[in-house]
Amino acid sequence: MAQGIGIQSMGWEIRSGPYAGNADDRKKKREQRLRQLIAALQSGSLDAARLAFSAVVSHDDDMAHNSHMTHIGAALQSSNLPGAWRCAQDLRHAYPWAFVAPPKHLSHPPPVTPQPQEGRSFTDGLTGRLFDLIA
Repeated sequence: MAQGIGIQSMGWEIRSGPYAGNADDRKKKREQRLRQLIAALQSGSLDAARLAFSAVVSHDDDMAHNSHMTHIGAALQSSNLPGAWRCAQDLRHAYPWAFVAPPKHLSHPPPVTPQPQEGRSFTDGLTGRLFDLIA
């Protein structure tokens, strides 16, 4: 029975150890980097796609050894952006959230409508400058 308690205790310590809190952080960073890669592939910029790919594989060992990422890397190395995009489609089933477009209100600010101009005062629209109207 003492062995069973030791195993339970050891398992609890591993789950609550110093790396338990980092799992959420690693997941968020993976999501961010994959979204950047997919966005770069969609934008058509080969250099941006290469940089995003480099960020994904250099900071995430699991993604560096992913066979789909290997195919994407090979396509980017040969400057085949459409091929890299086709290879990235294989990631869609495992990481569907990476292919979701960001809301429009975040990617593009709303257009600014010009305000109607009122009649100008004696300052001629410049603050801090007064004209001598007596002369």
